[in-house]
Amino acid sequence: MKNQDIYDAALKILAQRDEVGVNEDYEERAPYLIAAFCSESARADEAYRKANGLPKRTSQSTVYLDLSAEFPCCSRFAPTASVYLASMLVIDESPDLSDKLFDRYSDMMSALCMEIPAEVESISDRYGF
Repeated sequence: MKNQDIYDAALKILAQRDEVGVNEDYEERAPYLIAAFCSESARADEAYRKANGLPKRTSQSTVYLDLSAEFPCCSRFAPTASVYLASMLVIDESPDLSDKLFDRYSDMMSALCMEIPAEVESISDRYGF
């Protein structure tokens, strides 16, 4: 899956055309916003991969991810990334829509994180009792 697929899905959420040159501002900001999503969800992606026996994520830029590059997170994160991207793309022009989409993103990320099983770890005694 390419970052372009995430961007195209976000445009569909916003009922925007995905023709070249129509949404130049969105297309310019999308690589930065996708990178932000991938940075914010890195720990969840790592835990999801570990729980499902998937290979570790390759390193990627935390600032800019070209739309023609592979989406670095697991494909399970793609719908959540699309909603996040849609929310961030309209944050200035339509704050109410952005808030609704961000709430939806938050719910989707919570549901995704609930799919990741807990790990049992030993607790260290930091207080010397």
